[in-house]
Amino acid sequence: MIKKIFNVIVIIFISLSFFLIFDFFLSRYTDFFHIKKSCIEYFKIKQDNQRFYSYDLAKSCKAFEHKGKTPAYNVFTNEKGFRVGKNKFKKNDGVKKPKIIFLGDSFTYGFGVNYYHSVPGYIEKKSNFKYDIINLGIPGYSPSTSLFKLKEYLKNDQKIKIKKIIYILDLTDVHDESNRWLKLKNINRPVINDKSVEKEIQKTFDFKNTFRTSRFLAFLLNKNLRNFRKEVKNIFSKKEIEKTNKTFWGSFTHTNEEVLLINKNYRSLWTNNKEIGFEKIKHNLKLISEIADNYNAQFYISIHPWLETIEFGQGEFDWENFAKEVCIASKCTKLINFFTDVKKIRKFNENWREELYFREDLHLNKNGNDLYSDRIYKDAFN
Repeated sequence: MIKKIFNVIVIIFISLSFFLIFDFFLSRYTDFFHIKKSCIEYFKIKQDNQRFYSYDLAKSCKAFEHKGKTPAYNVFTNEKGFRVGKNKFKKNDGVKKPKIIFLGDSFTYGFGVNYYHSVPGYIEKKSNFKYDIINLGIPGYSPSTSLFKLKEYLKNDQKIKIKKIIYILDLTDVHDESNRWLKLKNINRPVINDKSVEKEIQKTFDFKNTFRTSRFLAFLLNKNLRNFRKEVKNIFSKKEIEKTNKTFWGSFTHTNEEVLLINKNYRSLWTNNKEIGFEKIKHNLKLISEIADNYNAQFYISIHPWLETIEFGQGEFDWENFAKEVCIASKCTKLINFFTDVKKIRKFNENWREELYFREDLHLNKNGNDLYSDRIYKDAFN
């Protein structure tokens, strides 16, 4: 019996050794299984002995992201560093189509979902691939960084035919314009004025060059177990989300400032006044609108509610009215308002939260994105 156990251990040891040797040479001499946990690519900017950061999406990148409370999802970028569907990874169909440009943050990017379950991805499918959809949305971006991203995209080709530019305006844009993104002299792109970015960089890593097969298999196991746990949790938990959490980013719409300032975490997040954010949003969206006008393109601003703006209202600051003011000031073609749709769904569906949003997360799930894209398609494409 002992001899059999010993033989089994020896066989396992030899097999594992051969696999690791094979994995070592495969990793060293090929590009197989070269995956990432994120396509976010950070870089440092130094000025006056100070260190700042900015980031973009890496070009021709593929990653399996699982952030926050969302399921794991695939990310692919093309040779220009824009998020695309898997069928367009490192590919170009060569057909010149009118371009639809989407700008914004994680809601535009498609946080928590595969590309064709994001708003731009759904629009691409609903238009029957009639347009070339350019998704310039990146998590954490704001009108300042979206303006820069748009200029970078356009500077190499002044003859691009743009049909529409759609900015998906998000509540976090207020904080990000006030407190996250900073414009420095002699540097043409906004930089991050946020100490937490170094922690973000530490969490974002490329899989090492050695033993990539082993790392890939371990990651796939982790990814599938993560999604399986979430599915089981959804099945056995209550269908209705019992509590809507208030956030320090969105609470200014429904909670008095004096109450918020009692919390030190809120104070540390909002080091600058919200009015700065409001003014920068108006200013930068006006500049984006002017670019659209120069290309004879229509410019749309689209807004969506967070759970808390539906649950707790907008008694302190009316986000919908603000969006209307921004649209008028920027002379946008139309304000697309998804608030109305969500309010109707809430009225007739008691499980509206889980129908539209991820559990324990402020982002829309794939069904929420589908309905949001319906509203955008009706208002901007019909």
